[in-house]
Amino acid sequence: MLYGQRVILRPVVEEDWEQRYQWLTDPEVSSTLPSGTGVPLTPATVKKRTQKYAEGDQSGAYFTVLNLDGKLLGNAQLFKIDPWARKAEFGIWIGDKSVWGQGYGTEVTQVLVQFAFERLNLHKVYLTVDATNAGAIRCYEKAGFQRDGILRDEAYKNGSYVDRILMSLLHSEYVVGS
Repeated sequence: MLYGQRVILRPVVEEDWEQRYQWLTDPEVSSTLPSGTGVPLTPATVKKRTQKYAEGDQSGAYFTVLNLDGKLLGNAQLFKIDPWARKAEFGIWIGDKSVWGQGYGTEVTQVLVQFAFERLNLHKVYLTVDATNAGAIRCYEKAGFQRDGILRDEAYKNGSYVDRILMSLLHSEYVVGS
């Protein structure tokens, strides 16, 4: 388990699937994800995916985000972990809309970046984010991520193409407690 001041990141467990399904089928929540609202999900699909995350493997570290009272808030992960290049892709989504804009995303990002650099000894953590998602971009910049470039028309969401911004943070740029 990983701990922040207001959050706990615990490994995904199979029982998380129902809450994940509720979040993923909420159009407002799913619109913040790379796949957007375009991919229909069934309970069986989400249950199977959650089970895969709960089983774990060397290529990813998957966490459920909780507040200190144990309420599920969202998910965060490092995936595509490459031990040779010492890099991983970062992903996060806060499914509980009642806590949006309260800094939970920033705190989770900081906790998982600390884990990536201090415990996994990674050199680089990178991500992509919709160019229209100003809140997420602000969150990543607060955690030290820098913009590397734009992936033009990278995602197809709600009937149109969306640019995604590629961002990264190098170990040498990482500031403890940022």
